[in-house]
Order: sequence, then C-alpha cells, then structure tokens
Amino acid sequence: MTAAVPDVVTPPPGNPRFPLFDSLRAVAALSIVLVHTALFAGVFGHASYQRLVAHLDIGVTIFFVISGFLLYRPMLAARILSAPRTPVPTYARRRFLRIFPAFWLALTVLAIFPGVYGVFTGNFWVYYGLLQSFPVYTQSGKCALFTVTAFNCGITPVWSLTIEVIFYALLPLFALAMARLTSRVRDGRWLPVELGVLLALTGVSIWIQGSHLHSSLQPYLFYSPLGRAWWFGLGMALAAISVWVEQRGRPPRAVGWVGSHPAAPWAAAIGLYLLAALVLFRPVPTLSGPVVPLGEYVAEYLVFGVVAALVVLPAVFNERPRGLPQLVLQHPVLSWLGLISYGIFLWHFPIMYALVQGNIESWIPSLFYPVLIVTTLAITIVCASLSYYLVERPLMRWKR
Repeated sequence: MTAAVPDVVTPPPGNPRFPLFDSLRAVAALSIVLVHTALFAGVFGHASYQRLVAHLDIGVTIFFVISGFLLYRPMLAARILSAPRTPVPTYARRRFLRIFPAFWLALTVLAIFPGVYGVFTGNFWVYYGLLQSFPVYTQSGKCALFTVTAFNCGITPVWSLTIEVIFYALLPLFALAMARLTSRVRDGRWLPVELGVLLALTGVSIWIQGSHLHSSLQPYLFYSPLGRAWWFGLGMALAAISVWVEQRGRPPRAVGWVGSHPAAPWAAAIGLYLLAALVLFRPVPTLSGPVVPLGEYVAEYLVFGVVAALVVLPAVFNERPRGLPQLVLQHPVLSWLGLISYGIFLWHFPIMYALVQGNIESWIPSLFYPVLIVTTLAITIVCASLSYYLVERPLMRWKR
C-alpha cells in the first residue's frame, strides 16, 4: 500500500511520474539528520559504530542525483520525445516557489527561536539570498566576534541548497546548449554525445574538488554545480538513458536486467558503502569539504556518487513492483516523510543545536545519541509538517 499521491507532486505535462523518488528524498533527509546528530553526540572518535554513520552525509549526494534526474528528464523528453515543453519563466517560477518561501519561513522563525545569528543584521541579504557560502560580505555581530560558533550562524546545511539553486538556474542553459550540439545527430546517436559531455564535466569537477586553488575563485567553484558535476551528472545520465529507452520502445538487455532485479543495485550500494566506510575511508563526514587528505577526499567524492546512483537506480527502472526496493520505498510512512523532507532538511540542524546547547545529554547520558536523534526528529517533523501543509503544499498547488 502506498501513500496517496498529492496533485502538487505531479510531473510536468506529458512526462511520467516516478513515485519512488518521494521516499528516496526521505532516505536522503534522514541520513543527513543521522550524521549531524552523530557529530554533535560525539560519536566520531570512540563509538564502535562510528564508521557506519560517519558517511551518511551521502544524503546530500542522493539529493543531487535526484535533482539531476527529475529536472533534466522533462527537458530531454521535450527535445527527444516531443513531450510538451515547460517555458523557462514557468520553470523558474516553480523552482522559486518550491525553494524560497519555505526557506525564508524557516530562517525567520529559527532566528527568533531558538535563535540563529546573522539573520537580523546588516547581512540579512546574505542569509536570505543563500549566499553565506561565498566571500561576498564581511560578517558582523556575534558571528564576526566569534562569540557563537559557525554552526549557529544562519542554517548551516544550506551550503548544499545554494548549489542546488544555482543548478536550477543553469540547467535550462545546459539543455539549450545540448539541443544545439545534438541538432545534427541522427536519432539514437544523441545519447553518446550527452554522456560524453557529462563525463567531461565530471573531469572538471574532479579537478575542482582535488585542486588547491589559492584564489578568490575557489569558493565559487567549490560551491557550484560544476564543482559537484559528478553527482548531478549521474542523475542526468540516468535521465538520458531513461529517455533513450522510451524512445527505443524496449529496454536493452542490461537495463531490462536491472528492472527485473531491483534488489541488485541496492545490494551493490550497501556492499560498496560498507567497504568504503569500514575499510577504505576514515570515520569523518567530509562531503561538505576536505578535512582528510585530498586524495582520500576525491576518492570519497567519486565512490559515494556511485553508491547514491545505485540507490536511485531501482526508482528509475521499475519492472517489478513487488521487489524489495519497491516494497520499502512504497511504504506510506516513508512516502509521507518524503513529502515533508525539504522541511526536515531545513529545520533539523538549528533544532538539534539548540537541544545540545540545552544540555540534552544530561537526560540519559549513556543514550545521548539515540535520545538526540529521537528528540530532534520529533520536533523537526512537527515543524516540517506545518511548513508543508501551511506553506509548501498551497504554493506548489498554485504554481501548477
């Protein structure tokens, strides 16, 4: 049994809906909550399970792969399959309404209580404009005086949201460029061109992630879609293959095998994650920036992109509705959490930080980590639900 599908999450006209992506958003958001609470519960450095949770920041990677697939596929379908096109102003309005009202609400409320700093200062435009990752301002107030930690200046995890929004803005330009590049390519031959361009952009992103650029360009490149082109590109490549299969009318043997064996990609993803987390890499969350040797950091960037793509794969090619991934992702609770996952992402970190500052550790010291998880999620889900039903859902219905 699956959760009822609200009309606000329907795809653009003429495009199929991929319902399992709702629950994948929940998986991504919950994994981010788990790694952040582990960080503040002091798990890293002593807990026996530290290696299992240290790299759950892979939720960010999953979000990027999802965005690459869901946003690029309708653009490809319009070009290759003659599906209805979404005008750029309509696309821009939908993206704006999806992101900014809920973000501005969370930022304002959290600045009032429990209190995140920097928002009600002369730099308010930096925080409301998702620009706090870039050196475009001079910090003021308590953030500048270091009387509070960087974890309490604005909503810390929105560095990834900044990259997402820039990706949204650049994607129509990329789609236009690819349309011109493939305009003289015969039907069916466009796919190698698409994949070749995405592979070239991946090479650029690896260079950005692995370089020591001592210039003012470094933060702009690092916190850009180009700097994460491997992750976005994996989702876009899956979108291209999905459209190619639809154009072809029947899946090739490899795609058909994945569709009929949906548990195999998840088994591979779990195995690769365990190998990376338990053997290959140090138990430190790193995907927001290199805090380990650069070679290891780049290896993590590549490996966890593959893991995220494998997690997403059964939601793209779904020929066995009763396969294990489908049974998990069709659970109504997980589907519902996926609907409010944006709010979970926005609200959880300041709530968690306030709980830690309020000495939640003293409640049950021996169970600090699970208590912090449960309490953070309980409060966060309430806030995310209010945000979804009072702000996000009405606006998403209106944007259609």
